[in-house]
Amino acid sequence: MPTSMRRVLSSSTANSAWYGTRDVTLPIGDRTMSTSSWTTASQPDTASNEGLFFTSMNSLAPVTVVLLHVGMSSHLEWSHTWPKLTEYHLLIPDLPQHSRSRHVKPFSFGLAADHVAQMIRAHAHDGHAHIVGLSTGGFIAMEVIKRYPEIVMSAFLSGATPLKDVWKTINSQPKIAFLGLSVLLHSPKSLLYKATGWAPEFQNEELLKEIKRNNTSRLYEACARETGNWDRSDMVEVGKRDKRIALVAGGKQDNVEGMRDMGQLLESLGSNDGRESRAFVVRDAIHAWNLQFPLLFARGIRAWIERTPLPEAFEPLEKGVMLEEESSS
Repeated sequence: MPTSMRRVLSSSTANSAWYGTRDVTLPIGDRTMSTSSWTTASQPDTASNEGLFFTSMNSLAPVTVVLLHVGMSSHLEWSHTWPKLTEYHLLIPDLPQHSRSRHVKPFSFGLAADHVAQMIRAHAHDGHAHIVGLSTGGFIAMEVIKRYPEIVMSAFLSGATPLKDVWKTINSQPKIAFLGLSVLLHSPKSLLYKATGWAPEFQNEELLKEIKRNNTSRLYEACARETGNWDRSDMVEVGKRDKRIALVAGGKQDNVEGMRDMGQLLESLGSNDGRESRAFVVRDAIHAWNLQFPLLFARGIRAWIERTPLPEAFEPLEKGVMLEEESSS
């Protein structure tokens, strides 16, 4: 592919992984839609070398959803989730200084938010999108909401809450944490997958290669710095933008109580849509659980966008409601 080709559209194989070749009619809220009307064959397209690389899929679908990946990862992280969201137009970028967007630097939440907003304005339908973000991607999604609330329809965010306790300590020593990750990435794969919780059936060699390439001390320290600087005052600013936001914690590795607190904060600051913001926990989920339960992750996204009940695995983190593990400790 010529170097000027910075963006590609979806391939038919991406859609066939979940739907096969048959036409599928999906229940979307109070209506039904046939996916055959908007799935598209592979076509290269161009984008500025100065902007983010991104993949666009299902361009004829009426509603745009943006998927933002974990730090050190790439858009390939979503390769088991995007086939399950063919009823939406998807924009899936590599974040600044990552993979095919490594020319966009230096990494910061602000720079990433500016470029994501530019992508949405230029390529999302009507210049608006629902945003999905995981970990680093979740913080960047909230930075987009802070800076450009007018382009965000709603947000579904996981593993993105101000750091505290042991995670804040680890984050404050990025060089040590970087070395630990480097050792893990170059250890036997059996150890790597066991430590991360990455489901065997969703392991992706190309994604692993991209993570190894992205794992530089400079980028790691930039991600750690930006995450460490994000605090409650940032969450307050997000809440003031009055957007409907789902905050999800992976019960195995994330800060569940912090997610509960931030969900209540966002709800309390909302005046209209923001009043519907909620926090949830998926008990058996790891931090990057789109690589563990991609079908469940996709179902959660769909339900939140369509304002239908989330799957039972999403347990509401409501004030005064204790999880079994908490009440027995």
